[in-house]
Parts: sequence; structure tokens; C-alpha cells
Amino acid sequence: MAEIKVTLPDESTRVLSEGSTGADLATDIGKNLAKAAVALNVNGETKDLSQSLSDGDAVAVITQNTEDGLYVLRHSTAHVLAQAVLSIWEGATYAIGPPIKDGFYYDFELPDGATFTEDDLKNIEKRMREIIKEDQHFERYEIPSEEALELFGRHRFKKEIIERVSTGEIDSEISNEVGAEGTISYYKNGQDFVDLCTGPHVPSTGKLGHFALQKVAGAYWRGDEKQPMLQRIYGTAWSSKKDLEDYLERLAEAEKRDHRRLAAELDLVSWPEDLGSGLAVWHPKGSLIRKVIEDYSRSRHENGGYNFVFSPHIAKSVLWET
Repeated sequence: MAEIKVTLPDESTRVLSEGSTGADLATDIGKNLAKAAVALNVNGETKDLSQSLSDGDAVAVITQNTEDGLYVLRHSTAHVLAQAVLSIWEGATYAIGPPIKDGFYYDFELPDGATFTEDDLKNIEKRMREIIKEDQHFERYEIPSEEALELFGRHRFKKEIIERVSTGEIDSEISNEVGAEGTISYYKNGQDFVDLCTGPHVPSTGKLGHFALQKVAGAYWRGDEKQPMLQRIYGTAWSSKKDLEDYLERLAEAEKRDHRRLAAELDLVSWPEDLGSGLAVWHPKGSLIRKVIEDYSRSRHENGGYNFVFSPHIAKSVLWET
């Protein structure tokens, strides 16, 4: 049987049978690496572990606890989130769901303008864990845009993405969804769940599991207030239970010190919506604290030989134009 030789990050080489994949390479190197592997870097491009290797490729196995590995893991978890929502809500549709710093989100439109509740998040998490337990394989496909429009026919936001790609109108907002090479790529897992995506993804849903859904927020489609308001579910995902617990603990500690919560609890300051976003009204207790701080700051500056000037709170907008 013909053989191929690939180069690893330490410049060592590995000889494999022709047709070997990234998963085969990881297994050939060692069982622990194979268990931790989630994707590949082949000649500078991130690929699925199922990617066939060629003679002369420069290859690095991406593990789940690295920055690139967490990106893949969170992206795959976002797909499972979408799969869970569509399986629970008949008539729901989905928009985009990228990985972000420390987590992921996915935007949805529910039938009849419905919104998600806290109980809904619990039910979605339960369904996600069922999907993960089923260890469904992620499979990548490429098809012409005409077929993609038919495949995603009842999901208007996906159709819009396909149409934008077909006309060359692609931007960072949808770059994770599909490429711009003239064909549309998508992933399938389970019996019938499909999603537009360039990938890569973990080999199967069984690689996931250390995640939590955190909150729901409104988000305009494409960030345009003239577009439909969607329901955005935020979540976080990690490579281990400990990492997830540590992250959630950090969030809880930060919440305890949140100035907005403390300001309300201590009756220091409020931000009435009638005044405008971010405009503070200092209460008597807060005003006293503010005065003490301002007096201290002023005395230190005076003792340091500084002079004071005062400028208007508002000015012409051209001063900030570039």
C-alpha cells in the first residue's frame, strides 16, 4: 500500500498509509492525543479530523483544551443548541450561531413572536444533553447554492445568507456560516439536523458536554433595527467540568462586585430610562461619597501644583469626526 509522509509542529515526520485522516494521525501518535483531539491544522488551515491527508502536508493536531480547540468545541455546541431548539419548537427558525470569547450564542425566531423563559433554557439544556449522549457524528457536505436554497427552504435567515453568498455579498457576520468559493458548505448530525457552516467541528457530539446556557437577549437580525428582532441564547462551553465550574464561579464573584447591583442595593445611584441610557442620578448617600472622592482628588491636585480648567459637557459633533 502506498504511503504518505507528513510533518508535525516539532518538524518530525510521520509515515502513514495513503488515505489516512487526521484522526488516524492522532491515533498513530498516541491514545491520549486521539482522545483529546477535536480538529486539525493542515498547512495553516483548520480542518475536521476526518480530513484526508496528503504527502508533504504540515499537520498539527488541535486538542480541546487549546484556544483553537475551545473555538471548535464552542462552535459545535452552538450547533447542538440550534438542533435542540428546532426539535422542541415546531415552526421555529434559526439565524446564526458563532463561537465568541468564553462561549457561544445562537439567534432564533420563535412562532407567533414567542420568547424564551428561564424554564425554556432548562428544557433546552436537557435536550442538548440527550443529543450529546447520542454521540451523533458531524458530517460535512458541499452543494451548489440552488440545492442549498431548497435544503433550507423554510428557514428565511439561512436562505438570505445563501443568497448573499451567491451574489458575493459576504462579510465577517456570516463568514463562519458559509465560504465564498461558489459552493455552499453545511454540516449534518443526527437524522435530519443540518446547518450552514464552514467548520470545522468536533467528530461527534459525544466530544461535548461541559456547557451551560446563561441568558436570553434580544438581537436585531444583522444588527439592523429595521430587521426582525430575534431571540439570542448565550452559553459557555469548556473542555472539562472543572474549567466550566471555575468559569461560572468567576462570573458569580464578578456579579457580587457589579457596580450597578451594588449601587441599587446601597441606594447610591440610579439610571432612570426617562433621562437616557447611562445617565446617572446620584442619591444622597451616593452624592456624599462622590463629594468625598472629588474633594480628595481636588486637594491632591492642588497640592501637586495643578491648575483647574472647566470645559462644556457637550460640543459640536465635528470634533469627533475623523
